[in-house]
Amino acid sequence: MIGGTDHGAVDPFLHRRRIIVCVGAGGVGKTTLAASMAVKAAREGRRVVCLTIDPARRLADSLGVGNERGTDGIADVTSILGPAAHPQGRLSFGMLDTKQAFAEVIRQRASSQAVMERIFHNRLYRYVSGSLSGLQEYMALEKLCAIADDPNVELIVLDTPPTANAIDFFTAPQRMVEALDGKLVRLMRRAYGHAGRFGIDLVGRWAQVIFRTIGRIAGVELVGEMVDFVDALSDLFGGFGIRARQVEQVLTSEEVAFFLVTTPDRATLRETREFRHRLHQLGLMVDGVIFNRAHHPQAPPPPDIVDSDIAGEMERINREWNSAFNQERVMIDRVRDAWDGLEAVTIVPLLAEGATRVDSLDQIGNYL
Repeated sequence: MIGGTDHGAVDPFLHRRRIIVCVGAGGVGKTTLAASMAVKAAREGRRVVCLTIDPARRLADSLGVGNERGTDGIADVTSILGPAAHPQGRLSFGMLDTKQAFAEVIRQRASSQAVMERIFHNRLYRYVSGSLSGLQEYMALEKLCAIADDPNVELIVLDTPPTANAIDFFTAPQRMVEALDGKLVRLMRRAYGHAGRFGIDLVGRWAQVIFRTIGRIAGVELVGEMVDFVDALSDLFGGFGIRARQVEQVLTSEEVAFFLVTTPDRATLRETREFRHRLHQLGLMVDGVIFNRAHHPQAPPPPDIVDSDIAGEMERINREWNSAFNQERVMIDRVRDAWDGLEAVTIVPLLAEGATRVDSLDQIGNYL
């Protein structure tokens, strides 16, 4: 059986979970699978937001949407479902703009107009909003949490970066804590006085030397701006440590399902296995595996009416195809038997046409 194997299908998760997270290596069709899930759920009557942080616009292309987006970065694309869709179904698409998302969080969370202006007018803001390590991933998670708080949204399908960058994505809250609420920053805030002097009685002698050196190189004024900026951001989030734990709680809640998308070949499966282990170390449990672009069931022999030379070539092609099919099934069965905790192991076959149109996404959705 090719789609929705006897070990469980994806479809039930689209109705009983609030967030579906698609993870996997690059080039396995993860973005297309995320789009297919979102389209399928919307067709069946759910109000869905499909969210990506991929700047290459692959998800937007898969859904066939242009550049139109609302002020919150979300565009209603329900019209692509056509008249046959469930009347209550809604489909929206969001592609993260890091700077816009960061500015939105500042406007919403600043405790006062003065704090908001301190952040926007600080000369470090432009650098931080575009270059701080982990900010893009963190803002994507902030956006995810904001959408999850919207009672009008029933399902969020999140398309994540490839495995090479996905761990950075899931560890972004802790990395932001280390960057903006870590030991060095706390020492700086304790050591630097508003009068431009370092607090000798507050920190150790080694820290005094370091901060005085930074002040000589960068200028005391810039160091003061750094401290002021960090103070303002701490007010904004109520402490990055607290906010990071809230974001992590969203990812680890029972409303979230993680699906690993892979192709049934040894190299990709090896990377997928390692990635699953890393996710488990972070406390993120994989609910299912989707094997994409698998070979169809065994090809039948050529009919007797075919020319013998053509029949011979067809038999050779069939042998190669059937051999690949059998090898894939062995690998899939091994994963199904060896990986504990999987509720779904689903196979999506290699399609004749590229899945860039909604009808192709529907075809993939039928296998889920």
